[in-house]
Amino acid sequence: MNRFTSRQRKLLYAVGIVVLLGPIVYLGFPSQQSATAASSSGLGRLSQLRHDYSLGEATLGEVDPSSSAMNLVLLGLRGPAASVLHLKAIEYQERKQWAKLRTTVDSIILLQPHYVQIWKFQGWNLAYNVSREWDKVDDRFYWVKEGIKFLQHGTERNNTIPILEHNVGEVIDKKMGVSDEKKFFREFFVHDPDEKYKDKVTGINGPDIEINNEGIDSYLVARKHFQSANVKDDNDGIVEVKGMTHVFFRQGPVKALLNYADALTKEGKFSGAAPASAPVAAASDETPSEMNSAGSLTASVWKQAYDEWMNDYGKYPFLGRNNHKYILNSTEAELAAMAKENGINVEEQRSDWNFSVNMVNYRHWRDYAEMESDPVTISAHKSFVEARTAYAEGRGYNSVAPDGTTQISEAQKLLEASMDRWVEAAAKYPRLFNDFESYLEEALLSVRYWKAVHQNNGTTEAADYPLKSLWEMHPEMHLEIDRQFLIESRSRKK
Repeated sequence: MNRFTSRQRKLLYAVGIVVLLGPIVYLGFPSQQSATAASSSGLGRLSQLRHDYSLGEATLGEVDPSSSAMNLVLLGLRGPAASVLHLKAIEYQERKQWAKLRTTVDSIILLQPHYVQIWKFQGWNLAYNVSREWDKVDDRFYWVKEGIKFLQHGTERNNTIPILEHNVGEVIDKKMGVSDEKKFFREFFVHDPDEKYKDKVTGINGPDIEINNEGIDSYLVARKHFQSANVKDDNDGIVEVKGMTHVFFRQGPVKALLNYADALTKEGKFSGAAPASAPVAAASDETPSEMNSAGSLTASVWKQAYDEWMNDYGKYPFLGRNNHKYILNSTEAELAAMAKENGINVEEQRSDWNFSVNMVNYRHWRDYAEMESDPVTISAHKSFVEARTAYAEGRGYNSVAPDGTTQISEAQKLLEASMDRWVEAAAKYPRLFNDFESYLEEALLSVRYWKAVHQNNGTTEAADYPLKSLWEMHPEMHLEIDRQFLIESRSRKK
């Protein structure tokens, strides 16, 4: 029989309840947060751990208390509540009620801050879909920034997810460097058009520090995000990246560097000091005079990009078809070693490897970076850029010296220097004009400018001039080259 009386049992139960309540209150009490949103020590230990390890959320979000979404939230149905808000966001977007759209999107992510697809979609939606609804390029840039900031906020709430950090870099890389407004966006990224970013002393607009706190080129900022994404990929203990093929994911930093080097070349920024955060290549084989004449900035960046493409990215181990391990920059010996490790024959290993190499266009970018880092190619680009500027500024006309001799125009000298360099580059790289259409177009365009200089001066072309055979070999491109020449010459005169 039970030796305790009913009264004693009740007292024991009460004591047990009190004893158990202590740790329950200690562990389960809502965390107390400071003004900086950092959890305090003491009560709410489980809540603190959830906050530290991003395992759960306590916020209900900024949801309208009278809305159907709030009713669902109070019933514990966060998912359906978020779906209702998604429909509201679409409705506001169709009605062009941008402020309500932004508020609704913020409410969605407060309800489901760890649902990665929400961050990816809405960040992309703001940067691409919403921005194109505006006419002024300044307004478009504002909404592109909103998309970038939204994604950045997503990385803060999900700081172990590689794909979100990669998406930030991708939006910056593509919107600033590939979109129709890239000419303006690249400038705005460093000098924001909003008056609140104007320096009171210099009167020059600075960058929006939320997306570019160092005031550097957009490709370099994108590269930083790609590098951070790769570090997270290294640390998460998972071989693949959810939401993207791994071999494409890992190329982010070096592709941003390749794009940066390409932009420097196309914008004619061949020399000058690199930004503090810009990568600088290791010691060059070229002499200082060769580097200065070719353009030290572009040469160093191209060499760095080539080295990373060949060694950092090219030597990274990936899993390909049938989970067979491979590296992009493989020698025959490495192919044989990989085949042995994968338990397959060399031919099957080569087939899997070749499939991935072709998929990422590895050889194209390898050859392109190698040729672009060559002083001969850089010199050809540089002379042509200077020749076009000279032509636009009226320095394409011959003059007569006091002794009666004809002085060839500066534009003609620069064009002939560029044409000579293209001949030299083609001899060094036999597939130059066959495999890279951009080189062919630039070489033919330099010939078209050279012909225009002769026409303007009323002089006769030389019977045999550099690139003559190339010009005559591609009559099908003359019409397009003429069109480009007319567009360029007219726009430069304006």
